Amino acid sequence: MGNYEVFIRLCERINCPRSYVGLILGELLRLGVVEVLSDGAVEFMGIRLLGKGQNSFVFKCRVDGEYYACKIRRFDSSRPSLINEDNYLRLANSVNVGPRLIGYASDVLIMELINGVPIQKYVITSSSTELKAVLKDLLWQCRRLDSIGLAHNELSKPQDHVIISGGKAFIIDFESASLNSRVSNVAQILNALVLGRGFIQDRVRAVIGVSLNFDELRSAIRRYKNTRSDDDFIQVMRLLGLE
Repeated sequence: MGNYEVFIRLCERINCPRSYVGLILGELLRLGVVEVLSDGAVEFMGIRLLGKGQNSFVFKCRVDGEYYACKIRRFDSSRPSLINEDNYLRLANSVNVGPRLIGYASDVLIMELINGVPIQKYVITSSSTELKAVLKDLLWQCRRLDSIGLAHNELSKPQDHVIISGGKAFIIDFESASLNSRVSNVAQILNALVLGRGFIQDRVRAVIGVSLNFDELRSAIRRYKNTRSDDDFIQVMRLLGLE
C-alpha cells in the first residue's frame, strides 16, 4: 500500500464520502502511486497542492522513484470522470503539446510534473530574446492543436493554463477541451497576450518590436481562423515578426 496520508487528511477536512475515498485509493494503487505529497504553490486546508480547481485537486506524487503531477477528481465535481480529459491530453501529446500523460484511471490522471512559472510572470521577468522564443514556441503549439481540431477553450486565460519551464511553453489542463470546435487556439492566445489591453500585453508588444498594424493583424487572424491553413498562419507569424 502506498503512503496516501496527505490525500486522506485532505478528504477528512472537506468531508469526502468514504466510498469516494476508497475509490480513489484503489485507483492510486492500481496506477503505481507510492506516495502523495504535500508540496506545491497552492495552500488549501493546511496542505500544499500543485493546483486546485472546481473539479479536481492536483498533488505532487511519486511513482517508481520519479515525481509526477497527480490530478484527482473531486467528489463534488460536476464531471462524472476524468476520461474526457485523458483522451484530449493524449491527443495533444500526439502533436507534442501538453505535459506527458503517464497513466490514468477514471478519476485519476498521472502527468509529467512541470516546474516552471506562469506565462504572465515570465512575460515580466524574461529577456526580449527569451520571450520571443517562448511566444514562437507557444504559437506553434497552438497551431498544432488547431491542425487536429482540438480546442483547449481556456487560452483566453493563459495565466492559469500556460507554464514556462526551461525556455519552453507548456499548455496544461485540458479538462474543458473539445473537438471540432470553431475556437482557434492561435486566435485565443493572441487575443489574450497581444491584442488585449494591459501591462502584460504592452510588454509583449514592446518585445515583439515591430510596429504592429492592428487592423492588418486582426484581419490576418480572422482569415487564419476561417482557413486554418499553413500559409495564413505563417502570415500571422510574419506580421508579429516571429516567423
